[in-house]
Amino acid sequence: MALTDRAAAHDFISQNKNNLWLSYLFPIEGNRGCTIPCRWAGQPTHVGVADMVEHLNRRRALNLLNALSARDIGGALECCTEDVDFLSHAPIDVLPHMGPRHGKAELKDLWQTVMSRYSELRYEIPLIVADDAQVAAYLRAFFRKRSNSRIVQFDMAVFLAFRDGRIAQIREVIDSYDLVQQVIERDIGPLIMGRRPD
Repeated sequence: MALTDRAAAHDFISQNKNNLWLSYLFPIEGNRGCTIPCRWAGQPTHVGVADMVEHLNRRRALNLLNALSARDIGGALECCTEDVDFLSHAPIDVLPHMGPRHGKAELKDLWQTVMSRYSELRYEIPLIVADDAQVAAYLRAFFRKRSNSRIVQFDMAVFLAFRDGRIAQIREVIDSYDLVQQVIERDIGPLIMGRRPD
């Protein structure tokens, strides 16, 4: 049973609200899934439809990050709509591949470029919040460079919007000053201040 909208979540809750214990596997995005434990003790607990959808959207966001960490571009694209819209607030003069992207083909090209430059991608998620249409997450990213195995570490905020159970919009806000210094491996402070670096 795939829960992709409010109606499906409402039907599921209505059919199972009297169970004392329930752990159900919800398939999400193809063969992927997550186990959502729902517990009732004695009296039936009223689980809101919005709460269920919020949990699903949080899980879908984590599915995307897990796919990217596993270098599974196909799996990451399965999480998205055909017309997914991507925008990152990153310095495209230094990181031109981070420019705006529209549709799965352009997003695939972006992710392939990133993975060609970095041999390992890992994320820590100190904070993630969700509602029935959006997810916002504060991430700490760790990318290992292919050229010299150095780790590029940067913080970012990611905002996802959903449509029909898939990600329709991706917005990223990155600490670009620190990121650029790590990518080019030099202090850019003197350049910004109009001085030659030592």
